[in-house]
Amino acid sequence: MAGPPSVLVVEDDAEIADAVLYALRKEGMAAGWARTLGAAMQGLGTTDAVVLDLGLPDGSGFSLLHAAAKLPDGPRMVVLTSRDEDVDCIAALEAGADDYVTKPFSPRALIARLRAMLRRGPRVDTGASAAKSASGKLSVGALTIDVDRRDASVGLRAMALTKIELDILAVLARAPGRVHTRDQLVERVWGGAYALAPRTVDSHVKALRRKLDAAGAPSGLLETVRSVGFRLQDVS
Repeated sequence: MAGPPSVLVVEDDAEIADAVLYALRKEGMAAGWARTLGAAMQGLGTTDAVVLDLGLPDGSGFSLLHAAAKLPDGPRMVVLTSRDEDVDCIAALEAGADDYVTKPFSPRALIARLRAMLRRGPRVDTGASAAKSASGKLSVGALTIDVDRRDASVGLRAMALTKIELDILAVLARAPGRVHTRDQLVERVWGGAYALAPRTVDSHVKALRRKLDAAGAPSGLLETVRSVGFRLQDVS
C-alpha cells in the first residue's frame, strides 16, 4: 500500500476514540474518526482497516461488518466490544470481523494486531497461503471442500462459510486425523506475522462447528484435542 496505512475508528465514546486515534497517529498511521454508523458507511471504501464498536447511536456495527464483507477488496475489520460472551464474539466473526478486542483494552496491543493484519494486505488475500497449498477438491467423509470455487458442503447441503472458516477447514482437511495447533492454524490461515489471540481461533472454530452441525455433519467430525488443537476425523 502506498503511504501510511489508513484506519477508521468507529466509536461513539469520545474518550475511547481519542485514545485510539492518538495511539494510531503516534505510530504513523492515518487515522480518522466516525462517531455514527452513517458516517462510517461513507468512509468504508477508502480505508485499509476499521476499528469498530458494535454499539453505535444510529444502528448496529453489524451492519458495517456486513457491508464490508460485500466489498471485493474491503478493509480489515477489528471489533471493539464490551461484550465478553462467546456468542457475541462468534457473531461478529461470522459477520465478517477479522478479529475482536474486548474492553478495557491496551491501545498498544490493538496497534500490534492492526500492524500485523495490514502486513497481510487487503481482506481479499485472507487465507491465500492455505488456498495456494490446498487447491482443488478435498474430502473427509461426507464433507467436501472445493478450494478453487471457495465452497463447502456436507453431502448435498451447502454451507455458507466466511473466508476464514473455509480456510481453516481446508487446512484441516489436507491432513485428516492430524492435530493442528492454534499456532499452526494462524501460520497457515492468517500468516506467521499475524498477532492473534488463541481465543479468536477458538471462536472461529466454534462458529465453524456450529455450521457443520447445522449441515448435518456427523458428531465428532471437527474434534478439539484438549490443550493441543483441532483435527478433522472421518467418522462417517
